[in-house]
Amino acid sequence: MSPNQPLVSILLITMNHAAYIEEACRSAVAQSWKNTEVIFLDNNSSDGTFEIASRILKSSDVNSILLKNTESFGVATNLNEMVKKASGDYVTILSGDDWWSDNLISEKMKFIEEANCDFVLSDGYKFLQDSGEMVPAYSYREKQMVKDSMTCFFHENVTGNKTVNVGTFIRRKLLTDFPFDESINTEDWDMNLKMSFIGMKPGFLDKKLFYYRVLSTSLSRKWSVMQDSYDKVTSKYIDYIQKDSKLYKEYLLNKLHFKYEILLSESMSASERKLLHREWKKDKYKLKYRQPYLFFKLLTV
Repeated sequence: MSPNQPLVSILLITMNHAAYIEEACRSAVAQSWKNTEVIFLDNNSSDGTFEIASRILKSSDVNSILLKNTESFGVATNLNEMVKKASGDYVTILSGDDWWSDNLISEKMKFIEEANCDFVLSDGYKFLQDSGEMVPAYSYREKQMVKDSMTCFFHENVTGNKTVNVGTFIRRKLLTDFPFDESINTEDWDMNLKMSFIGMKPGFLDKKLFYYRVLSTSLSRKWSVMQDSYDKVTSKYIDYIQKDSKLYKEYLLNKLHFKYEILLSESMSASERKLLHREWKKDKYKLKYRQPYLFFKLLTV
């Protein structure tokens, strides 16, 4: 590897991923881009994750720094510590339950230089752990919307995260100058908004380069936690959101979504859930249309 080729730091973060960490580690050290280092952080696992990862990383020819917390911290806090340990010109982030194709870094390195952008997202797959099914990360329509949004990324994502942020690839200096907000659980969405808001250029590489493992315990199913993060992120830009009627409607609909998902998760009976779904539908129509005739029709359904 030429010394002139940029060093890429792989930030591999994990907690209690003993069943999956080997796949993640092997995908990190098998990258075709060889000028890499791995910053591995175990967030106080209790299932042997650290030992499995240590064995694999130490036996590879990739330089690595192994860190293990003695207490658990939030993802953003851990990522900020890992960035401090990193030496790369670029960093890319891998969760201990996901994995990459072996050309992810090579493809993103080529793309970020040719497109002259500051951070790169890509296409990939979702692996549904419960069923064992592999599905595209984006539908055709979703991917087209993401690709079209690159020139107005902040505006299109400020009321809701529309991207799958596995293997996000970014210039390290940006993360040292603008660290992750440690009060927020959706740190990837918040970081993407922050970067685009200050004028950094995103890019979307239309190649399937990652495998995102969807677990039944994924954060996206913890509605009260997600609502808290949603409120914290959008509060930073609420003035911008309120100035645009379409954005504000999207924002209110998302708030409504969190409200009813939390109520549904706490409901005790099928009849209660049926009633909540009916009330949710009514409230959505009120926000979407604000036309008495349409709302009256809904009430009579």
